[in-house]
Amino acid sequence: METQCINLKERFGRKFRVEYEESYHAEYGPDARTEAPWLMIVPCRYGHVFSHGGRILAASVDGHPNVAGVLRRLKCCRVHQDGDDGELTVLLDVADFAKVARIMRPRRRRQISEAERQRLQAMGFQKGHQAHVDVQPTARPDVSAAPDAPELVQQQQALFDA
Repeated sequence: METQCINLKERFGRKFRVEYEESYHAEYGPDARTEAPWLMIVPCRYGHVFSHGGRILAASVDGHPNVAGVLRRLKCCRVHQDGDDGELTVLLDVADFAKVARIMRPRRRRQISEAERQRLQAMGFQKGHQAHVDVQPTARPDVSAAPDAPELVQQQQALFDA
């Protein structure tokens, strides 16, 4: 039986940035759009938070011994891995995310005002994925075949004179 993990984008994605960890693109390819909750992370100033399974989250501290000490002393956190020089991974219930977030300082999503949103829409920006515009290169006369052809020389001079 496979345990469902918390979809961080659905749970915290409106307020905090949610990214995929680096192995996501190795597993699904560079242009993947597959929903993979077990590979989502919430990047933080002092590390990241990720789903550990069920209602359990894990917070990983990278090289910040003071932050690791504070997390270690929280009653809602259970040490899962303890490393050298401020590296620590703790487990916590999803209900205690706010307590850990105050310490880990998750990266917030960019928020724009309604006035800025209307200004962007007036300029042609749309919410969500933008359509790709295929731009063709400008046609240039081929001078490699006959460099002394008088009509090509006139075309080139017209380009430079304009």
